[in-house]
Amino acid sequence: MEGWGTLWMRTKRARFHRVAFLAALFLLWAVFLAPGRARALLGDTEGPFGLDGSLRSIGAVLDNYDYPPFFREGNEFDEYSQTLLRLVGAGRPSGKLSYEMHLVGGLTYFSGGAAPGSGPFDLGAKKTRYRALDETWDFWTEDRWSGAMWLDRCNFKVALPKMDITLGRQAITFGKAYFWNPLDVYLPFDPRQFDRDYKAGVDAVKIDIPVGSFSGINLVGVLGRELDAAGGYVGRGNSFRASWYGSSVLGRFFLNIKGWDLALQAGKVYGGYQVGGGLVGDIKGVSIRGEAAYLRANDSPSLPAPLVGDLVEDRLTGVAGLGYRFASSLDLEFEYLYNGGGERDDLNTAWARFSAGAIPHLNRHLAGLNASYEFLPILTGQVAAIQSLTDSSTQVQPSLSLSLSDNAALIVGGSVNFGKRPRQIFPRATQIRSEFGTFPNFFYGEIKIYF
Repeated sequence: MEGWGTLWMRTKRARFHRVAFLAALFLLWAVFLAPGRARALLGDTEGPFGLDGSLRSIGAVLDNYDYPPFFREGNEFDEYSQTLLRLVGAGRPSGKLSYEMHLVGGLTYFSGGAAPGSGPFDLGAKKTRYRALDETWDFWTEDRWSGAMWLDRCNFKVALPKMDITLGRQAITFGKAYFWNPLDVYLPFDPRQFDRDYKAGVDAVKIDIPVGSFSGINLVGVLGRELDAAGGYVGRGNSFRASWYGSSVLGRFFLNIKGWDLALQAGKVYGGYQVGGGLVGDIKGVSIRGEAAYLRANDSPSLPAPLVGDLVEDRLTGVAGLGYRFASSLDLEFEYLYNGGGERDDLNTAWARFSAGAIPHLNRHLAGLNASYEFLPILTGQVAAIQSLTDSSTQVQPSLSLSLSDNAALIVGGSVNFGKRPRQIFPRATQIRSEFGTFPNFFYGEIKIYF
């Protein structure tokens, strides 16, 4: 007869109870033991040198649907946890020189391995675009555990009389849309990504030239390597490698006309050449925004067999959005996305491109709605919904954020997906039948502490 310890580890009900028990301990720790005052570890980042950072820990349960090719036979739940320690060293040795460095260490557990249906928790060998230096140190890799360290940012900025020059791994953000940003080509946030505190850096030199009070020119050059169809680096044996295909040279001009922000940009980006523009303004309290970008693909690798076509194709991407904040603190944001790289019927081809990061969604037409409300000064609720207008699948993302102190927050939420699930067709192929129906539901709790 099996003992209680064996039953605890082997039964799915016990596994679910174990996650709930750990989540309860996590909540108690967050409420009663989280630090109450924000303070730097060392020095001052506005002085010659300062050291601060953050600690983020997340635990999640994935509610898998019944499809063994993605989740294994009888695997109803998967568990995911990740703890990230980010140390930020920054300073301003003089009025003209500043720098920042972000060193990140992470420990990850995922009971499902690298199941392709795991959506944002797909732990395959995905690599980051626009990075010539592969400095990640995978110091621990087991069946379900992994540990890694990487340099997320490392740059120096020189302020000259007529321009600012930033050299090194840096976060670059273009575009002002809410869910989708066609102009934000350098590692934009995914619309399903709930943690957006830090944007990853790219290996670049950026020149900012002010032309007027609200106008200027941005010139960007980025070194990067090419990714294969599986999401790994081409030429992975080298720690430093760059190619024209994976690199970027981009120019951007922005200005303000009668309260409207306008922007135009063009240049070489990953996989081809882009030209685009955007505008943001306000009419009687209603924010209006729009962005569009056209990509002309260049020498794209082919899709993996048996699929036919190129991994990256010519496409137009456009976003139109509205937003309004009521006096009650209710904030509503709506956007429509035209995803020219998406498909109407052949979702298997779209899935291959999506998995490789070539397109943001499988479908061509999508709409997003976000509503947030401050129940209390320390408690904010939010619900986001993304609807595919092509295959009628839906993703709903509710969340609650509780401020525990000046430097600590607790977030609980989830992602619930509706749509047709994948099915197996002869002989052993998977047919993707809807975008959001392909993803499992998941529910999470996250603690963030800043110091």
